[in-house]
Amino acid sequence: MQSGRIRLWKLWTGLLMVLLVLLISPATASAHAYVVTSNPTINESLQSPPKTVEIQFDENVHLVPDGLTVTDEDGHRVDLGNGRTLPSNGREIVCTLPQNLGKGVYTIHWQVISADGHTVEGTIPFGVQVDVKALHLGATEAGYVPGVPMVLDRTVFYISMMLVIGLTIFFEFLWPKKGPSPMRGGRRWIFFSAWIALCLSTAFSLPIQAALSWGVHGTQAFAGKYLLRTLNLTLFGYTWIIQLLLELIFPPIIAVLLSETARRRWFWVALPVFGVPIAKAYVGHAVVHGALSLSIVADVIHLYAASIWLGGIVGTVLLFTAHLREHEPDADAVKGVVRQFSMLAGISVFVLGLTGFYAAIVNIPTWYSLWYTTYGEVLLCKLALFFCMVGLAAYHWVRRVHLSMYSLRRMVVLELIAGILILGLTSVLTNVQTAEVAPGPVNASQTAAGYAVHLQITPNKAGDNEFLVTLRDGGGHPYTAQQVTLSFSSSVVAAGSDTVRLVDHGNGTYTTDGLYLTGGGRWNVDVHVLTANYEDVDAHFKVSVGQ
Repeated sequence: MQSGRIRLWKLWTGLLMVLLVLLISPATASAHAYVVTSNPTINESLQSPPKTVEIQFDENVHLVPDGLTVTDEDGHRVDLGNGRTLPSNGREIVCTLPQNLGKGVYTIHWQVISADGHTVEGTIPFGVQVDVKALHLGATEAGYVPGVPMVLDRTVFYISMMLVIGLTIFFEFLWPKKGPSPMRGGRRWIFFSAWIALCLSTAFSLPIQAALSWGVHGTQAFAGKYLLRTLNLTLFGYTWIIQLLLELIFPPIIAVLLSETARRRWFWVALPVFGVPIAKAYVGHAVVHGALSLSIVADVIHLYAASIWLGGIVGTVLLFTAHLREHEPDADAVKGVVRQFSMLAGISVFVLGLTGFYAAIVNIPTWYSLWYTTYGEVLLCKLALFFCMVGLAAYHWVRRVHLSMYSLRRMVVLELIAGILILGLTSVLTNVQTAEVAPGPVNASQTAAGYAVHLQITPNKAGDNEFLVTLRDGGGHPYTAQQVTLSFSSSVVAAGSDTVRLVDHGNGTYTTDGLYLTGGGRWNVDVHVLTANYEDVDAHFKVSVGQ
């Protein structure tokens, strides 16, 4: 009875710590900022020169030094060098242009740091008394591809975090109560080595992020001014401080406050680390959907489930090793633990699949983006390894009665290797732009008032696109209408809609091209058809526009 009360008290303590981290979690920001509107707009042709350049993003950004410039056709800078972020709106950057800007084509160059430290840059062409649309220049936007140091650091971070959390749960709730302490000998060193690796990987992530954010290399990344900029100006810096408190500051404080005779003293000392997955979720892709959104909750649950699974696999290997080498505990106790962990692992796998599927739905808008973006390709590799782990687990669960301890341990080690590879892919996945940046061409159909309306948008990205509408009557035959128009409005920015009339090419097809999708993100595209009988037919499409 007393043991049950102690475990219940530990559970409530853990839940209170999770709540505390949620309460002190930072404000929201997306993993990669993107342009939602600009003035001048992409490829806009102006009769008179603009006085200012304004660019608005989907989240608060920090403008790097000389991060907003305007150049002419020869690459000469023409702005007044006063690029800045608006104090009243952290999402908007502006700069001033000279009054005597002459006729020609100009290019806006911008480079900002998202609130979580990710650097994004791009260009926006416009013209003064020049038909820029005819040149088909288009805008550009680019994020970054994580380098080897970042991938290695993040991989070590995920492995060590999951080991500390997973082993803590395994040692406290699954390790046989009869017999020696789970923190004996080599097991203790494995546990605390993971803890040290967690602290070190967190510490080194700051200069790595500083190098990425400010474009510096080598020892420059350790310079105080770049580290302070990262801490003060990015969401990454905020969460980095929280992680350091949870990993390095709170545990020794708890150790000092606890008495030497406290039962399971190591468990209480390790408890603050359980808040790290929550802090980590706030510098990932999920936070774009809100501070307490379902995406954040799913991301946190995903990390906990993975920790229980991976840490439990390592704990099982340690238990097998203890039995085979030290003959402790007995074989029946080992099998009992394996049975309990198998049930817990099954629940964890189910949760991982559910939350992973939800993340895929949120971050991958189309099948095209799954197969033709870096994010989608890495995700497919991760899924392949995940199913390998599930297959191995299922095999040794079915064959556990017939397999020896040595064989069971070998199977569990193979699971562990696959798990480590998955974490390596995860470290890449969390640092590349989601598949939303390249959803691919739109190819959608709707039925409205008995007519089939088919919409195609190619290539479907911010800038110039080709639009094609195909009409069919109730019998599936091409239909000729009096007029077909398209209306465009952004779901991100509250602004008026832009309307264009399409050209009739016969056989029920209507086309146009031009700059109507002026930014990335979600857009509403409405097709309005005026039939031969002067009746109105409307079809509404929601599309995801790439960068």
